[in-house]
Amino acid sequence: MPEDDYLPSDYRADCERLETIFGALEAKVMETIWGMRTPTRVRDVYDKLRKEKKIAYTTVMSTMNTLFEKGLLDRKIAKGRGGLLYVYWPKRTRQEVERSAVKRVIDSLIRNFGDSVTSYLVEMASSEGEKIEPFRKLLERSQEGDRR
Repeated sequence: MPEDDYLPSDYRADCERLETIFGALEAKVMETIWGMRTPTRVRDVYDKLRKEKKIAYTTVMSTMNTLFEKGLLDRKIAKGRGGLLYVYWPKRTRQEVERSAVKRVIDSLIRNFGDSVTSYLVEMASSEGEKIEPFRKLLERSQEGDRR
């Protein structure tokens, strides 16, 4: 497995989007940071999030530290008006994180339920053609590349 893959510790099938692999606040923080174009301070993320709901600055700070420890954010010390502070930026793109999570979940499903996964995918492909069409096109392009 590549060193830079993000490995979610949990997958919550009953949640939506990023909350399936992150907690609700971690997902909000990551979405906020991905939306920023430059390294950002905790204060900047906090200011955006508190517009949506009441939240403590220290909660945002500890969440960003946790995301740093998980390898999702990088940071460096910078000078600010009040002294030294951390600025953070995403270590991985949203697409990289999503792809790593999908890979981890599908690999686990195949490892644990191989035949059931395969038969479900075949069943889905034959009954829901429009949903599987992008997959078919990717597979065809991949097979064409292998033949070259």
